[in-house]
Amino acid sequence: MKKANKAVKDRKAYKKMFDAYMKDNEIKDYENEWLLNEFARELQAEREKKHISQADLAKKTGMKQQEVSRIERGDQNAKVETLRKLADGVGKKLIVKLG
Repeated sequence: MKKANKAVKDRKAYKKMFDAYMKDNEIKDYENEWLLNEFARELQAEREKKHISQADLAKKTGMKQQEVSRIERGDQNAKVETLRKLADGVGKKLIVKLG
């Protein structure tokens, strides 16, 4: 019984800490940037693995080569639709899920 009460208290303390953490906009911005950079690294690796140039990917997706480059460098935010087009362009599916 004592362990169960401690677990409940620990869970409540963790939730309070987590809620405060999630309200911090700087943290949210960092997480968004990290996700886009992770996508950019995976996109570039897949593109190079399949020997597709940025220009070829841009042509396939109806984008400009400069835009593909900015996204791969993590210099440009992108809509989910754009990320999906790029993933399709290298023969992959964009998967978005809740964790």
